[in-house]
Amino acid sequence: MPPTPRPIKPSAPVERAATCLETDEDVLYALRANFGTPPSAAHVPPAVPVASPPPPRQAAAPQAAAPQAAAPQAAARPAGPQPWSVTPYRPTLRPPMAVLTVFDDGKSEGEQIRLRGSRFVIGRTEGDLVLPHDAMISARHVEITRQAVGSEQRWVITDLQSTNGLFVRVSRTALADQAELLAGKGRYRLLAPTTEGAPTADYAPPEAVRNSTQAWGNEAGAPAIASLVEIIGNATSNRVLLVGAEYWIGTDPGCAICRVNDPFCEARHARLFRDAKGGWHVEQNKAVNGLWFCVPQVVAEGAVHFQVGEQRLRLKVGG
Repeated sequence: MPPTPRPIKPSAPVERAATCLETDEDVLYALRANFGTPPSAAHVPPAVPVASPPPPRQAAAPQAAAPQAAAPQAAARPAGPQPWSVTPYRPTLRPPMAVLTVFDDGKSEGEQIRLRGSRFVIGRTEGDLVLPHDAMISARHVEITRQAVGSEQRWVITDLQSTNGLFVRVSRTALADQAELLAGKGRYRLLAPTTEGAPTADYAPPEAVRNSTQAWGNEAGAPAIASLVEIIGNATSNRVLLVGAEYWIGTDPGCAICRVNDPFCEARHARLFRDAKGGWHVEQNKAVNGLWFCVPQVVAEGAVHFQVGEQRLRLKVGG
C-alpha cells in the first residue's frame, strides 16, 4: 500500500514594504518645524512621543550629592521664525506664472485668474477678460505680457491706447506736464508752466514738453504757472493755480482742492507739494481707497494694483 502523501503547506505571504502617503498635517508639521514654530497640538507624528509633565517636586532637606554627568539634551531652536534651510519647491523649467485678481465691488478679494500663457488682454468687448458694462473701458484696454529679459522673465501691463488710460496705485510720485491722477472719484491733470522766467515759478520744462502743453485740448494759451485741473467727462473744470508750495486734496473744507460730497475720498486724502527745484509731487495720506497714477506701462514686481475704467485689479507674480 503506497504511503499517504503529506499535505502541502501554503507558503507564507511575501511581506511588501508599505507606502505611506504624507498627509496635509504632516506637510504642515514639516513647514512649521523648519521655521522653528511649534507644531499644532492637534497633530504630532507617531515617531515623536508626547511626554507627560513631571510630578511636582517636594521640598527636601539639603544634602551632599555625588556629581553626575548632565543628561544630553537636544539643541533647542531659537525662538521666532528661522530662515529656510532649503528653498521651497517651485518649477524651474517653465517661466513663472502670475495671478490676476479681479476685485469684487468694494472688496479686497475677488475672482482669481492664473495666467499660464504669455499674453492676456482685458477689454470691454474683446480680450481674454471682458468687462462689458463699464463704459469707461475701451474695447481693448490693456494687455498683460510675459517678457524675457536676458535670462530673467518679467510681467508687464501695457495700455493699448485706451480712452481713459491705465492707472496704478502709488504711495508717492513725481508729476510731469499732463500727468493724471485719481483721488476718490476725482480725476486731475497737472499742467506744467511753459513760460521761462515766470514770476511765480522757478522751474521751466524742456522744449519738447512746452510744445506738447501748447497743443493740449481747448486751452487758448499756455499757462504761465503750474495748475491742476479736474477732468469731468471730456472737459476740464475747477482749475487751481499752484502758486503755493503745498496743496491738499480731500473732503475737509480747509483743503484747497475740496471734494465735499465724495464718499470715496478721505478728509485729507493726498498732498500735492513742490520741491526745491520747482518740480511737483503728490503722495497719499494712508488713504483707504488709495492714490492712482496714470501710466502707459508698468512692470509688475511682486504685486501691482491697477485700475481700468472703474474696475480695480491686482497682478501678482509667482502665483
